[in-house]
Amino acid sequence: MTTATSSPSIWVISDGTKGMEVQSLGLAESLSENVRLIHVKPDKLLRAFPRLARMGVCPMPSPLKTAIAEHGMPDIVITTGRRHAPLSMLMRRYGGGKIKTVHIQDPRMPAAWFDWLVVPSHDPLRGENVLVSLGSLNRMVTLMRDRPPLPAAVTEMDGKKIVVLIGGSNRRYQVHDQDYAHFGQTLADVAAMTSSSLILIPSRRSLDTVMQAMAPELSDTKHWWWDGTTPNPYPWILTAADAIIVTADSVNMTSEAACMGKPVYVAELKPESGRVALFHKILQEGNYTESLNQLSFYHFFLHNDKRLDETTRIAAILSEKLSLH
Repeated sequence: MTTATSSPSIWVISDGTKGMEVQSLGLAESLSENVRLIHVKPDKLLRAFPRLARMGVCPMPSPLKTAIAEHGMPDIVITTGRRHAPLSMLMRRYGGGKIKTVHIQDPRMPAAWFDWLVVPSHDPLRGENVLVSLGSLNRMVTLMRDRPPLPAAVTEMDGKKIVVLIGGSNRRYQVHDQDYAHFGQTLADVAAMTSSSLILIPSRRSLDTVMQAMAPELSDTKHWWWDGTTPNPYPWILTAADAIIVTADSVNMTSEAACMGKPVYVAELKPESGRVALFHKILQEGNYTESLNQLSFYHFFLHNDKRLDETTRIAAILSEKLSLH
């Protein structure tokens, strides 16, 4: 356990899903220098009946037992996403009140079963131990402290540069070749009207098809693709941007782009609805992003330097609540 002069011991428990893991790591790294990442595959029984974790009728997963034996108990456990919530409750019960739990996103269980919850503003959960963030938490602040060099093809580009973050199909909808082709034509028009070059970063879930579908539309446009054959330059590639375009399917990518203090435009590959549409409405009303459908080419690179750094803000609140300073 921590002493008054040491950084608290924080465990990030994750099954390796990057979109969730980066949120936990970003918050943990903002709270302490003593962070340990432990990969645990959530048990199917716990996922189906998460209350069993609170009742103490299920065994401790072997990766957690090993970590406890080697390193002792942590001060704080951070998890993200509904399927990781039982692991948070398991550690809280095991610690007998000595381990504090912070869970990110709505666990769909009583808030009292956790010490602190961090939920995005487009989720309805509220309570005395619930902190509300605009969008998702991330690692942007800590990652930018020691960023690698950018690809030479990017640094040698002349003129204005637009970084384009391209998502794809998800649980809400399927993105097809014609959708990417239409987006490619939109990007070509934006590049022509702003006399800019494009830096295109597809996500791994869209990498296989997006380049082929968009290539004909971008044939006359100055651009560079990350093709997946070299180390992924994201998120450091955002430092090269004079403006950023991000597809609306990813709350994480939009939140990370909004951290940079640069103009951020959101493009829909498919119409959004529900909680994701509400998220984008909240960010646009806060002047963190704009819709690509409502852009002005004459003011494309103008912005108000607003940065969405919710990770630092939430970490500061938790540091006070948990008496870490």
